[in-house]
Amino acid sequence: MTHRLASVVVVSLAAASSARAQPAGKQAPADDMATFEKDLDALFVPGGLTSDGAAARAGNASPSVRRRVAEVQAAIADAEAAELQRVPQISAKLTAERLNSIPPFAISIPQLGVNEIIPFFTHFYDGQVNVNVNLSDYVLRYPKLVDAAHLAEDVARQTRVSAVVSAGEDARLAYYEWVRARLQVLIAKRQLAQVRATLDQERAMFEVQRISKADLLRIESQEADATQTLDQLDNLSRLREEQLRILIGARDEEPLAVGEDIRRELAAPGAARLDDLMARAESTRADFRVLDVGIRAKEKQRDSEKANYFPKLTVFGNVEDANPNPRVFPQSDKFTHSWYVGAGLSWTLNDALVERTNVNRLTAEADELRADRENLVHGTRVEVLAAQQSVQLAVHSLDTSKKGLAAAEEGYRVRKELLAADRATAVELVDAETELTRARIAALNARVDLRVAVTQLAHAIGDDTASAR
Repeated sequence: MTHRLASVVVVSLAAASSARAQPAGKQAPADDMATFEKDLDALFVPGGLTSDGAAARAGNASPSVRRRVAEVQAAIADAEAAELQRVPQISAKLTAERLNSIPPFAISIPQLGVNEIIPFFTHFYDGQVNVNVNLSDYVLRYPKLVDAAHLAEDVARQTRVSAVVSAGEDARLAYYEWVRARLQVLIAKRQLAQVRATLDQERAMFEVQRISKADLLRIESQEADATQTLDQLDNLSRLREEQLRILIGARDEEPLAVGEDIRRELAAPGAARLDDLMARAESTRADFRVLDVGIRAKEKQRDSEKANYFPKLTVFGNVEDANPNPRVFPQSDKFTHSWYVGAGLSWTLNDALVERTNVNRLTAEADELRADRENLVHGTRVEVLAAQQSVQLAVHSLDTSKKGLAAAEEGYRVRKELLAADRATAVELVDAETELTRARIAALNARVDLRVAVTQLAHAIGDDTASAR
């Protein structure tokens, strides 16, 4: 729509100018092309915002990136928790109890000379330390579980990189559309000034009855169209700027100036085989790595679950100091040390059945990721081909616009010389200047299109990924 709005003024002005054939003497239009160049120079400010700067700021301002950063922190915590599962289970317990009073128990065996009074104490103090080690899990479960946790952490990191890259590309494209809108506003203002300058001349000629009322009304209609077009483009420019501000996190009070002079030449990437570009994209793009690492993580999780098919071997030990110690007979009112160690082998049918469903679920989730990767390959292939074609078309369009600009500049020069020799009118010079303006904005648009196409190609093959890591 923006190209159409900018061209409305150009076409309508040309139609209005060609309809007039009244002589205007040697007076040249007040708005010379040098003014246009000055306006362009003023638009591109050294030290202003560039597409690279917008992309860098977008990575810090994007809520999606902040969410991915939080996911990375959560994944790190999960990986640390998986590492800690390999630490033996160590527990300690201190107990103090007050018991009810029970009469002492007397044992009397005269034949053996036994005559003992066994008291029952009203207090109990106990301190224990327990250690449990799941030996089978150290071999069958923990290594795969830890690997899966670290792979999940890598997935989170690559997802963050992908979010940064996407935010950067969105900011670059929004930046170039903002620059395009600023250029269109500049052109629309210039066109409106041209129409008004011509309208002033036509009104003077109408006063001396050199043109008809219909001709004057036609020019006034063109002025209204040019004013409406300027209003539309001005609104579009403000919209593009607000979109850019949101993406880069710029406050309303922060002035934004265009710091990337699109008039400078940009080296376009040369043609390359689609298969080579696809191989490059699959090796560098973060979204491919997210799926590849995600598949490996699911496989590791599945393998760790298979450990529950087998019996679990556990070794354990206990050290206890108790007063009275229940293992000491007869009991005495003092702390007594005791310990035990052991090993156990256990297997639960229900756990094995449940883990079978978990293994099937994780296998299916890995297959889902494989299907997602295949879809990504197909989509990326189309994306790379379309981006490569856009670059080629933009290069051709730029070459064409350069030829058109050269022709328009020569036509303007000739009309200016003819006007000085009384062989052309000021209206014809305005027509030539209008054509030159149209050719210049076409050339500028072609340069913006080339930068947009190069940005899209770089994103498609993953060239913008390295800076986001």
